[in-house]
Amino acid sequence: MKKHSLGLALVVVAIPAASNAATRVSSDSNCPSSDAISQRLLGLFAAGGPATASARVRSEGQSLRIELSTPGEGSQARSVPASGDCEARAEMAALIIASWLDAMPIGTISTPGVPPRAPQPAPRRTGVTDPLDNPENPAISISTRTLVGAGFFGLADNQGASAGFALEAAMPNLLEHFGWTAEASLGLPRQMSVGQGIAHYWRPTFALAATGEIHAGNWVVRPRAGVALGVLSVKGTSYVQNDSATTVTWGAGGGLTLARPWQRNEAWLRLEGLMWPQGRAVRSKRVPSGPDFEAAFPEWEIRLTAGVSWGIR
Repeated sequence: MKKHSLGLALVVVAIPAASNAATRVSSDSNCPSSDAISQRLLGLFAAGGPATASARVRSEGQSLRIELSTPGEGSQARSVPASGDCEARAEMAALIIASWLDAMPIGTISTPGVPPRAPQPAPRRTGVTDPLDNPENPAISISTRTLVGAGFFGLADNQGASAGFALEAAMPNLLEHFGWTAEASLGLPRQMSVGQGIAHYWRPTFALAATGEIHAGNWVVRPRAGVALGVLSVKGTSYVQNDSATTVTWGAGGGLTLARPWQRNEAWLRLEGLMWPQGRAVRSKRVPSGPDFEAAFPEWEIRLTAGVSWGIR
């Protein structure tokens, strides 16, 4: 009885040890989830794969991006169509990861979610080299996943503080982890005293920026940098002769976005700075004589924006 009890205890202790030694799997969505993929890896080979390897599955709209990193070996990456339900996607991801680990068990594996492949004729040889034939040159992932969002921002500059709203469209993974974003924003009307009157102004802004993407667990960090176009409109009141004017200014900016994806959508918080190096000012001429009064518009601003984006494709 003691020998049987000792054996049972060793088995119980070994089970969690094997689970902890499994290949680490992460997923940025619940379809498929990392737990579902890990469970299917346990069904393919003992302990769920080598502990030195780590796999990541990323949902990109209508496709899944599967990546595997193993110390001492080259990384593997592949994009496949996101077809079927969540269980079928988990099975497909597990099979791809297992094939890269070269640890498939001997015999036939039953995978009801993945239909068998029909035999295909051997391709004919041509004089053109296919870049996919070279395993050292993995295919580049291109994704047209598009996000459309809106948010509210607060800003601060040398004239004080204000607020406004912004609309944006983005393709964050157009080329691997790089993409672009376009934004239109409008702050509340502001004013400043110039001479004997007041200048009221507002500056609608249009920005185009290049973005990168860094994954940190369930969060995504996106640095960005780009150019901005501001349409500065000014209207004077309480002057002997009230005038209004509109001018275009160019600027540049950069910032950092922290996003929390869920399904195809995400919530985000962005901190960024904008510079308007051209410089613009309002001048009030004294009547009949005397020095002119002049006040410059802010040449920099810092924004903090909170918003939500929806995946449309």
